[in-house]
Amino acid sequence: MSGQQTSTEDAIRHWAHALWEEAGCPEGRAEEFWHRAREQLALADRAPQEFAGETGAAPLPERDG
Repeated sequence: MSGQQTSTEDAIRHWAHALWEEAGCPEGRAEEFWHRAREQLALADRAPQEFAGETGAAPLPERDG
């Protein structure tokens, strides 16, 4: 497993846990929160580049980690 993959999975894990806590810590829905976190983080990573393309601004540099 690469360092990039590990940090991505860590980010998903932390975000999924936050979503789970926000929902009241329901049992048996870990996979739901994992997928939701993965989708939200993917959207957040793409948003700056997509927005920059629409405005003509230079894209933001890739973030480390």
